[in-house]
Amino acid sequence: MERSVLEDPTLDTFAKQVLSTLEPEVFASLSPKQYAAFRHTLERARPIRRHAVNIRGILPLGVACYYFVLLAGRDRRDGTRHEEQELWRTTSSILGTVVLASVLLLLILSAILLMGYGIKNLLGIDLDPTMHLIDCLR
Repeated sequence: MERSVLEDPTLDTFAKQVLSTLEPEVFASLSPKQYAAFRHTLERARPIRRHAVNIRGILPLGVACYYFVLLAGRDRRDGTRHEEQELWRTTSSILGTVVLASVLLLLILSAILLMGYGIKNLLGIDLDPTMHLIDCLR
């Protein structure tokens, strides 16, 4: 394989930089099939891609400066998407279970307290003659 391949206009900048760092004898030993596979891998692994939203800035806050980056766009990742969806599904399932159990526990506890108060009233038990539940609710 000749180094003149690096002059290919269809080759992106990242792939050119990585391929140019290869030792000349290693680069020359690549077959066309190996070069095509290596190039395809480099093009898929490039760190810089276009995003629909790309906002970057610096916030100087007195003593220190902080930077922020907001990137948004279509998800073109292959492998991590499925893992993230599974993690989100598991997390939301656990969170939903905890919320449901908390609501049910609150309802059951409220029902037990109201039943206890009703039984107390039916039996005529007065724990504090100067204070009643209806007075607390007003």
